[in-house]
Amino acid sequence: MPLGHGHGHGDLRRMSLGSKSRSRQFSSKLHWSRERVEEHLLTLLCATGKSGDGERADQAGGEDETVVEPEQGNVLSHIISQLRPGADLSKVTLPTFILEPRSMLERITNFMAHPETLLPMTEIEDPVQRFVSVIKFYLSGWHIKPPGVKKPLNPILGETFTCYWEYPDHTRGYYISEQTSHHPPKSSYFFMAPEHNIRIDGALKPRSKFLGNSAASMMEGIAVLRFMNRGTAKGGEK
Repeated sequence: MPLGHGHGHGDLRRMSLGSKSRSRQFSSKLHWSRERVEEHLLTLLCATGKSGDGERADQAGGEDETVVEPEQGNVLSHIISQLRPGADLSKVTLPTFILEPRSMLERITNFMAHPETLLPMTEIEDPVQRFVSVIKFYLSGWHIKPPGVKKPLNPILGETFTCYWEYPDHTRGYYISEQTSHHPPKSSYFFMAPEHNIRIDGALKPRSKFLGNSAASMMEGIAVLRFMNRGTAKGGEK
């Protein structure tokens, strides 16, 4: 199978295909009419589209500008007509041009893609500085994002994604994930860099809602980071 590349200083190699997302807000203190809400929703969705020939539109002034074909506009209008306050956006069928071309299982790897913040943590003696390094590692995962707001593909139940990183010191980090629930969606994952005594176990439960004058995405779940060379002999330092 073809090998891919990751971000940061380590290479991500994909062996097989089977951290709270930001809400995109366009709310106001005033009560908006439905027509105005639909207008802003259309603007939001169009901002994540592609031009008719499949290439991204040119960018000017540091902002995304997208050409939306009439057919795409009709699709978006149909989507907007289905939205009601409190609606679960995961149950709304979306056109492919506003979707990120990878699944949620792969998108989770963004949080392991900066080894320069991840690998040194186990060697830091000061517990306060170790805590700070964990925060830096977590925040670095938000740096990798596609232009605009895009939704990753929903993994099917039982779908897996595995990969590994090759680090500059010739060691590796390994990642295994599986979609363990479909209703509600739940992605379970495991990461380990054995030579660096780092282990991460986690589960992600994404939710999204249309709130009337805003759209929100909530990344619920838990992740446990362990330093295997510290703490107890079996559990490490969590």
